Amino acid sequence: MNEYEEIRNCLVEMKDLSALMVDLAFSSVMYNSEDIAEEVYLLEEKMDDLTLKVKKLTLRLAKKEEDPESLLSIIDLADINERISDAAYGIADIILRDIEPHPIIRKIMEDTEEELGRVRVHGGSVLVGKTLAQLKLPSKIGTRILAIKRGSRYIYNPGRADTIEKDDVLIAVSSDLDKLRELAGEEIEKEE
Repeated sequence: MNEYEEIRNCLVEMKDLSALMVDLAFSSVMYNSEDIAEEVYLLEEKMDDLTLKVKKLTLRLAKKEEDPESLLSIIDLADINERISDAAYGIADIILRDIEPHPIIRKIMEDTEEELGRVRVHGGSVLVGKTLAQLKLPSKIGTRILAIKRGSRYIYNPGRADTIEKDDVLIAVSSDLDKLRELAGEEIEKEE
């Protein structure tokens, strides 16, 4: 892969991750989800790594360019995405530091019937190998998948053709998150 293609791939990933981070940060506050706020924290670290990688690749590329100043826009794009991710982390940090939310936000959190969480898909789960279209999670259990974390990669706003694999982490909004955990093969602690 040449440097241009590698930079392009990094910038596309950064754009997708920054959009995901903003969604997750806002959702972590609205649903008071420390779990999702921690995911934003992890994504922010990944964004830092991608920013550094893009800058290093751009500097290497500058040695070969007749007009290295033309590459400044690449560094600007990386910096813009980094600032967006920092802002998203700042939003999620409200939850991580256990800051009392504004009364309006608290009221919204009390009134919502949905919750937001991360669910790991285990081997043998009925979800494995099925597309989101086949699973029909929104209509069957009131669940919307915001993202799929597959290893270190994120599939942001997955489509109906995306398939669930073993060890995927589903980031979901659901009116029955326990049912999703059950389908994913997670052990659910029963209240006594």
